[in-house]
Amino acid sequence: MLEETKHYFSNAVGSVLYVPGSFVYLHWTGEPLHSAELRALYVHARNLLLRYDLRRILADHRAMPAAFDEVDRDWLLTDWFPHTTEEIPRVRYAALPSPNPQRRLHTDDVVQALRHYAEVALFNDIASATSWLEAG
Repeated sequence: MLEETKHYFSNAVGSVLYVPGSFVYLHWTGEPLHSAELRALYVHARNLLLRYDLRRILADHRAMPAAFDEVDRDWLLTDWFPHTTEEIPRVRYAALPSPNPQRRLHTDDVVQALRHYAEVALFNDIASATSWLEAG
């Protein structure tokens, strides 16, 4: 499925890719996270969702060099997700967490907060995540 991706946006910290007719694929480069670049990825992900009337996101955090700073995590949970899901109902969000527990964005608290806005599931591999996204 990911061989069909089309580049939409990228910067030093990651890329936003489009799987035509299916979902947004957001992934990290492994470079140090900077707030403006991190937020730009999510803003472009929202734009892509709206442009193609998509409702599914695959967030691949396996290469994330660190968990988000608290201010960016709060922005994601109190600004980006609420505004995105106002415009795009019934979002499905599949995440591939970092294998390093100290680099994980998706702690239990974050996952519970995300579930207020989207159907969320965590996976260990892309195949399982894309299957779950495609099933919904």
